[in-house]
Amino acid sequence: MSVPKTQKAVIFETNGGPLLYKDIPVPVPKPNEILINVKYSGVCHTDLHAWKGDWPLATKLPLVGGHEGAGIVVAKGSNVTNFEIGDLAGNKWLNGSCMGCEYCQQGAEPNCPDADLSGYTHDGSFQQYATADAVQAAKIPKGTDLAGVAPILCAGVTVYKALKTAELRPGQWVAISGAGGGLGSLAVQYAVAMGLRVLGIDGGDEKAALVKSLGGEAFVDFTKTKDVVAEIQKITSGGPHGVINVSVSPAAISQSCQYVRTLGKTRYC
Repeated sequence: MSVPKTQKAVIFETNGGPLLYKDIPVPVPKPNEILINVKYSGVCHTDLHAWKGDWPLATKLPLVGGHEGAGIVVAKGSNVTNFEIGDLAGNKWLNGSCMGCEYCQQGAEPNCPDADLSGYTHDGSFQQYATADAVQAAKIPKGTDLAGVAPILCAGVTVYKALKTAELRPGQWVAISGAGGGLGSLAVQYAVAMGLRVLGIDGGDEKAALVKSLGGEAFVDFTKTKDVVAEIQKITSGGPHGVINVSVSPAAISQSCQYVRTLGKTRYC
């Protein structure tokens, strides 16, 4: 495939500075990297933090943000054997890791001290062409709707991992706090597909309708319910077996420890 020398990108040169839409060079993949022609990119709240620079970890500057990019492999490094030109691929938050430390060795690569992060320490998906380590890049089956898969590369992965590590069994209750939002709505769909009974927690009739439309069995509106803890325990006959907390509210996180069933598990996204 023909790859141009320059491309369009959204880039900022200082934290909190102007977002510039400009021409920049197309990156050349390293021996272990693939080059992805980005067709679609999601936008994550982390992108706002990266732009503002308000997290303890410093961002690369200047920086192209974005870590939910889905597209087509148009070039690859000399050491890459798991991707071919024309394959569909995604660049996720974890762009690459050392693969040699104790965390990488046990499958916890996001905890690698030398992790390279798309849209944070590595130019991300807000550009036409982005590089990704071939080990960590997402392999996307041909024929996949790339527009639909882009947000799954961050929000979807986050809540799926939470549900997976909660080790719940089909038929058990899972409460999803913040169920009507971006991560929450994906968590509801994954939980239903896993055979779990879903109780959504959020505020407002529109969010209640959304959760029910996605397969949620019950909904608790924290803006209308006098005793949220008691209501959740009543609906689930003693409390949910697991809680997925995607709400950033300290009160919601504290409540989840109160209403979860004895021996239940809570996960925070």
